[in-house]
Amino acid sequence: MNIKTIINTTIIDFLNENFVEGLEDKWTHNDTTITLRQLLDITKNIPIKNISTEILRSKVLDWDGNPEEIKKIEKSDLQYPVLIIVDDNNDIQYILDGNHRVQKAIMYNLPNVQAKLIKLSELPKEFQYVLG
Repeated sequence: MNIKTIINTTIIDFLNENFVEGLEDKWTHNDTTITLRQLLDITKNIPIKNISTEILRSKVLDWDGNPEEIKKIEKSDLQYPVLIIVDDNNDIQYILDGNHRVQKAIMYNLPNVQAKLIKLSELPKEFQYVLG
């Protein structure tokens, strides 16, 4: 087992023990649902990379100063990687999980965030159906 696999497994174990509610966040399309827990499990071997916040600025959700969302941005923990969907050319399509973390990084003028770039075409068909 290499160090990246150990780190990824440790992050998932920590999330499983401490953030059960968030891990049950879900995406649904018609009658098919996947959870963040499932997504983290199937992407555990994808390496974590540093991605420029400038690149993500045009992809991140904007809540127009909504006080509830600002609280979530402040509470977000930048130690967890953002999950980003990319196409087969590695062009960023959208931020799947971690918009609050990216907003926080932008607010604090951080140059990068840790992220996993997930190719939609490499996910199981059920995940492609829901996330695509």
